[in-house]
Amino acid sequence: MGAFLRGCALFVSILAFPAPALAHASDSGIKLLLPTGYYLVGGTLAVAATVLIAASMPARWATALFRSHTLWSGTLPRIEIVTSLLGAVVLAALIYAGFIGTHDPLENPLPLTVWTFWWVALPLLCAVSGNLWALINPWLGILTLLDAKGFLPLPKHIGYMPATLLFLAFAWFELVSLSPEDPEGLAWTVSAYALFTFIAAVLFGWEAWSERGECFSVFFRFISRLAPLQISRENGGVIVRIGFPGFQVLHGTAITVSGALFILLALATVSFDGLSKTFPWLGLIGVNPLQFPGRSGVALPNTFGLVWAWAVLASAFFACVIAGRWLGRESDAPMVGRLALTILPISLAYHASHYLTVLLVNGQYLRATMQRMVGLDETQVTTSFLNTHEDVERIWQAQSGAIVIGHILAILLAHASILAITQSTGEATRRGAPLAILMVGYTAFGLWLLAAPTGA
Repeated sequence: MGAFLRGCALFVSILAFPAPALAHASDSGIKLLLPTGYYLVGGTLAVAATVLIAASMPARWATALFRSHTLWSGTLPRIEIVTSLLGAVVLAALIYAGFIGTHDPLENPLPLTVWTFWWVALPLLCAVSGNLWALINPWLGILTLLDAKGFLPLPKHIGYMPATLLFLAFAWFELVSLSPEDPEGLAWTVSAYALFTFIAAVLFGWEAWSERGECFSVFFRFISRLAPLQISRENGGVIVRIGFPGFQVLHGTAITVSGALFILLALATVSFDGLSKTFPWLGLIGVNPLQFPGRSGVALPNTFGLVWAWAVLASAFFACVIAGRWLGRESDAPMVGRLALTILPISLAYHASHYLTVLLVNGQYLRATMQRMVGLDETQVTTSFLNTHEDVERIWQAQSGAIVIGHILAILLAHASILAITQSTGEATRRGAPLAILMVGYTAFGLWLLAAPTGA
């Protein structure tokens, strides 16, 4: 009982900070029988030390750290129309395979592609090389050929709420619904969403709908701000820039409160996904962890839990921003839009850590399925790396390291973001102190969550 109360208290007290991403097709991985307490303490101290270092960072250092450099500028053909049309063809083939192919989700290419490549791997690729989803989304090419530019304005006052509500529905489908991996059910869901998005884009125009309505375009665009490489079209040409990871967060435009809610939701989903399988949560909702009843037995409490996690996280984040504003003395500049973007490194870190074993195992099934489809000999799927102490320890180190590095980058970005407005190290330290404290606490929570035994 004491452990349960401590776990709940820890979650409520520190779930308040930033951290997207999101959903998967199988269990998040293994729980490691290693001396994880050392990692938890060490990782938390490393993040706390970063807070102290950032507090003494002059404004010019922060500017220099996140400065970008132009690698190349010139003209390039607009290939996104062609790549989008290819994406539409691939999507249609995958949906067809979902309807008529095998019902085994580890052999059917639709669930493997959706949950392993598109949802697990693609965000990681976007965080390295930029917004690949903008090139392969299946709508842009078709809408361009039809010259569908929209004939209704998307109201500005609703902000990112269409994308946020759609992302909440997606999170519920992945985390709570009974069979998100079922090929036929997934084919119906993907088809319905593709049609809905096409109609919305025809009504409001693809530019407006992809900016604030199509939740995955919004998600991948946010994640891509972490990439050290930026390729942008400006003044009729193309400019390629390179910089420290996250420089686009610091130099890009701030977002609205509704955009902050979207980022917080992305973090809450992956946090709750991990929490929902732990003994404290299962005990709280009256489920015996050793006799897990299946997804149907926890669907209702997990639905409320998902919304609750988002509400707690959002409340804590906004409370920190308000507290930081109260502590500030030299500037009254609003910081919600900028500080929300600094959550992105934590979101990506939790995404990578949470889905690492999914990528390692299901990625092999995806490769084998692709080999079978093109007539090649299938590579044997193996999970032997989960059976040796050395390999398991390497996996844990990668997972815990990702969480710590994500928090460190987030702290540096948050401090630099405030410095960019206040130009005062003391002012930035005061304004960022509440958020920094929550970041340190969330590091401890994330590492605890990673090591906690699960009953699902």
